[in-house]
Amino acid sequence: MPERQKNARIRHIAVALDCSPHSRASLGAAAELARLLNAELTGIFVEDINVLRMADLPFCHEIRMFTAESEKIDASTLERSLKVQAKDAEESLQRIADDLMIKQSFRVSRGIVPAEVIAAAGEADLLVLGRSGRSPTCRKGLGSTARKALEEGKKPVLFIRPGFSAKEWPVLLLYDGSEGSQEALSAAISIINPGMRLNVLILGETQAKSVEMEQALSEIMALPDSAVEYHHLPLCAGKTLMRYIRMVDSGLLVLSERMKMSREEVHQLINEIDYPVLLV
Repeated sequence: MPERQKNARIRHIAVALDCSPHSRASLGAAAELARLLNAELTGIFVEDINVLRMADLPFCHEIRMFTAESEKIDASTLERSLKVQAKDAEESLQRIADDLMIKQSFRVSRGIVPAEVIAAAGEADLLVLGRSGRSPTCRKGLGSTARKALEEGKKPVLFIRPGFSAKEWPVLLLYDGSEGSQEALSAAISIINPGMRLNVLILGETQAKSVEMEQALSEIMALPDSAVEYHHLPLCAGKTLMRYIRMVDSGLLVLSERMKMSREEVHQLINEIDYPVLLV
């Protein structure tokens, strides 16, 4: 029976850390989830090997923002900068872990950032990432690390953006009766904060099927301290689905890539919709 409970599968949460606003938002959400689920939190910082290699190229220079003067990138200075960033990330993790009284650890590795983050998060039950990273080319859609995590599909991933409060999130669940959407339902129930609203968007082949799924869910759902609202859309909604999600303006979208929607449709939705998403 679906009811509010700690998700037994999420005992270890990994979060990728850097100096971006998306990373800071990710840390806050990951820490709040760790507190809610009584899970351990691991922060991951990757020293980007491509940036370090770039410093060795003779033609690479940096341009000062205020003077417009260029000078050769110094490899040792760059090394020190990365160490400082790692130390700042670790201190931020320590502060929030102390405030929320959660167990934490911190890892530093060097390599290609997306691959290193995925590898370091191998033992975690949930990976938390910013939708975008530090690169200015990632202002629309998912960043490189988020895209790799989406393509790998090895574990649940929570994609976060700035301005999202884990303490106040309402949740929008996509549900079509599939095994994947049932797992998404369990995940949504486990992470929703008491008193918050759970919106269930039922995607049915027919209106009668949608009504049948709502009746079945309402009979087994036990959330006495949260409101549950049901909504309906045809299963093959396409762009209509994106418009509806934006209209609801929910805090967190929860879905599975093992639904009756194709995997490609799920990935396109996650890439284009500018909301936090939990993919299970």
